[in-house]
Amino acid sequence: MHLFQGELTHQPTESVRKFTVRQLDQEDEKLFFDFQDEIAEGLENEETLQPLTKKEVTYILADGGIMIGAFVNANLIGLRALLYPGDDSENIGHDLELPYQERMKVVHQEISLVHPDYRGNHLQQILAKVLMQQLKYSTDYFTHLCSTVSPLNVPSIKDKFSQGLMIVQMKEKHSGVPRYIFYKHLVNDFPVDSSSYIYIRLDKTNRHKQFLEKGYIGIWLEQTDFGHWIVFARLKEKN
Repeated sequence: MHLFQGELTHQPTESVRKFTVRQLDQEDEKLFFDFQDEIAEGLENEETLQPLTKKEVTYILADGGIMIGAFVNANLIGLRALLYPGDDSENIGHDLELPYQERMKVVHQEISLVHPDYRGNHLQQILAKVLMQQLKYSTDYFTHLCSTVSPLNVPSIKDKFSQGLMIVQMKEKHSGVPRYIFYKHLVNDFPVDSSSYIYIRLDKTNRHKQFLEKGYIGIWLEQTDFGHWIVFARLKEKN
């Protein structure tokens, strides 16, 4: 069953092509790894991607999450995944110091991959909307959406901000590699104090960590002639 269908541009030929989106299942495991390997081999910096392990993929495809793929004809051109970490030690709820009952309501936004020939079509954002709709349709149990992103991965940082996630921490994850921890409450809104904005250059990660430890959160990425800047702010105090 198709979850979505549309058109996009094949960049090398500038031709418009139809694509469809469907949920992936256990029969697609090899297809996933072939695609992940293809994307990883083309990266300039491997640290920008934290690939999924066989254990994680098997778990997701066995109803431990949701994975969707975009196809042109029978060719996979993009995918996204959610994972339900449960009581696993890698549950980001541990980093956020959530109590056990709330940790069980955490869902991880995991890998997002788009084939280079189809970048520039906002496919990553389209897949994000479809994926989150699937989560909403399947259950209302989860309330905490979390993700980790490399400070070097500008497209993924933009992607998370576009979905309303905020940077709440910066920690060494995945064998000591620094990662932003992005967070969004799926039920409640947390308005920010617009008078508290601080702009810090993207490459000043030590400054980011300092402000996060002072209670600031990262709320969006701004591009200027002088590079990328993350905007930090404080949450509004409750009356």
